[in-house]
Amino acid sequence: WAERFCSNHYMRKSYFLYCGLGLSILLWVLNSIALDQSLYWSLGWYDIMMHFLAGLTIGVVVVWFLNPQGWSLRSFLLVLMYVMVVSVAYEIFEYMNGLTLSTQEYPIDTTIDLVMDAIGAIFAAIVLRWTPKFSSKQMVDSEPTPREFSYPEQYPSSSKGE
Repeated sequence: WAERFCSNHYMRKSYFLYCGLGLSILLWVLNSIALDQSLYWSLGWYDIMMHFLAGLTIGVVVVWFLNPQGWSLRSFLLVLMYVMVVSVAYEIFEYMNGLTLSTQEYPIDTTIDLVMDAIGAIFAAIVLRWTPKFSSKQMVDSEPTPREFSYPEQYPSSSKGE
């Protein structure tokens, strides 16, 4: 039972779930610190780093949610597409709520933000591809093989008693 429960399918799911949760907590802590210390306005690179981290976090969560059976162009494009949809929605939210620094530099800032989100998503897809137990070849090779169940000595098989 434990062997089946801990098979690659469950390990793959929990690996990306825990990574996604850890990255989400890190993103929340860094965002809280940035808002408290005004780091978004005093350090130009902080917003860029946060968008990369957000793209990576969303990408890892998307990998967990979609649960692709290995690396493929389709899985890569799905991760990138979902991250970009969330990123564009956030940029619209940012604009609608007046969270931008200036309207003159807004197109440049938005472009950099979207590029960093995309790079984070690409990094998440690379993690999917290069993590050994998640590559397509290893997924095929590591599928559990059916085994015949053998009873312990205290439970004799039914053929002995008849």
